[in-house]
Order: sequence, then structure tokens, then C-alpha cells
Amino acid sequence: MDKRLIPLLLVIVGLAACGSDAESQSSPNSESTLPPVATDVLGEISHSSGADDVVISYGEFGGFVPREFAFQQTPNVLISGDGRVFSPGAQIEIYPGPLLPAVQVQTITEEGVQRVLAAAEASGLFADIAYDEVSNVADAATATVTITADDATWTHEAYALGFGDGADSTPARKALLDFVTTLGDLTTLVGPGNLGEESIFDPEQYAIEAVPVEDLSAYGSDGIDPTVVEWPADASVRLADAASCTVVPATEVGDTLGAANQLTFFSDAGVTYQLFARPVIPGSTCTA
Repeated sequence: MDKRLIPLLLVIVGLAACGSDAESQSSPNSESTLPPVATDVLGEISHSSGADDVVISYGEFGGFVPREFAFQQTPNVLISGDGRVFSPGAQIEIYPGPLLPAVQVQTITEEGVQRVLAAAEASGLFADIAYDEVSNVADAATATVTITADDATWTHEAYALGFGDGADSTPARKALLDFVTTLGDLTTLVGPGNLGEESIFDPEQYAIEAVPVEDLSAYGSDGIDPTVVEWPADASVRLADAASCTVVPATEVGDTLGAANQLTFFSDAGVTYQLFARPVIPGSTCTA
């Protein structure tokens, strides 16, 4: 990583640690206008129930960010078919920080899932919508909401949602912004009784990407030097085969990745690599 990117990376990590709600991604003046959903008007919106199925997902992806940050990005909110909610966990604001991004998980009841789906339906998101482009904002992220329910999937993508003068003056963009803002305060949307306690997600797999490094002197700053550790000899994936996103079992590399930080490099078959890694959550495998 170019040393010039380190301050940018620290700022990005600091922003991620401030929380994963939609207001941190949207305009400071964004306030949801969606009314609460009463229990007695909840319908039965069908959805899949598998552990690897995604019922609804919202994230801010893309924009001007370092390659490693882009690889590690996970959704702000993801609800799986088996009643779990995934969201970014708090990240330690130190350099070098942990190699792995923190992901937290909690349970959600079926009533809670129905409340989220009902809010999405009330926002008109059970439809294919083309969102107007924003031209007065550069290098922003794209808000992406994916909903799979009632035997259909809808994906909503709006660049620079909540940013720029008049950027969300169109009804479609305003409705999407209202929904993601509401989704950012999930406890209020579904009720605290419909959510379980948060815990750190313990994945079964990690997605990795390895980049060969010839000169380690380009890395580190303020007297902090990179370290090189051996890639586990019994890992089923060799780093030479992980030039693009590759999945590896957590039982093989979990301890190694968990002990690494942003200045940890890995040696495999005589070659040194920089590694990007993230936990695999529903919908986030390399082919997704």
C-alpha cells in the first residue's frame, strides 16, 4: 500500500467505527418519514428460510476507496433467511488495525422480518426502479438495496444517495433514502423485543485475495515496520492461486488471520504476499 493512502485509510476506518446506520452514509439532514408498522396490519410476505439466503440487504459500495477496503466492505444491514442480522462491528481506531473487518450478528424474529419487509413494500421497493443519476458529486458510493420476497428479487442502486444539492428530490430517490435511513435504526423499526443480543460473527469461511509484494519498504510508517509470517502449510488454498477472490475454510486459517494486522504479510513458497480478507456471510461468497 502506498504510504500516501495510509491517512485516507485511517479516516475510512474511523468512519466505519462510528456506526453502520444509514445516517452515517446519507445526508445529515436525512430523517425517515416512514410511519411505524403496526403489528395488526402486518401481512405474511413470503421469503426463503435458508441460512445462506438473503432476504434483504443494504450497503454502500464503491466510491474512491483503497482496494483492500473495497474488498472488505460488508453490508450495513443484511437479514438472512434463517433469522439473523449481520452488520459491521466496531473497528479499533489504531494503525495498524486488525486485518479482518469486524462483523456482528444477532437474531431477528419472524415478526421483525415482516416489519422490515412491510416497510420496504410501503416504500414502493417491491418493484424494478431506475434511479436518476447524480452528476454534482464525485467519488461517492452507491447505495444498494436487494430484496428477495414473494418469489421475486429486486435490486435498487442509487449513486450518491443523500448527497448533493437536490440529489434526492425525485420521489424514487427520496423513498429509497427514507427506507435506508429507517433501516439504519433497526431497533426502532422492528422493536427491541424482536432482536437478540449482538455478538461477533464466527465464520465458517473467509474470502481472501493475495497480491505479491517485492519491496516491503513501501509499507509502514512512523517507525512501524511490516512483519512477515508463514502461510499455514496445511491450508487447502495456496496464495499463488488466490490472485482473485478465493474462499478458504476458517478451520485452516482462522487463527492466522485473526492474529494478523494491516502490516502483516504472508510468505508462501518463497513469495511474500499482501492479503485482503473478510468473513464470508450470506450472499458474500466470491461468486456472488
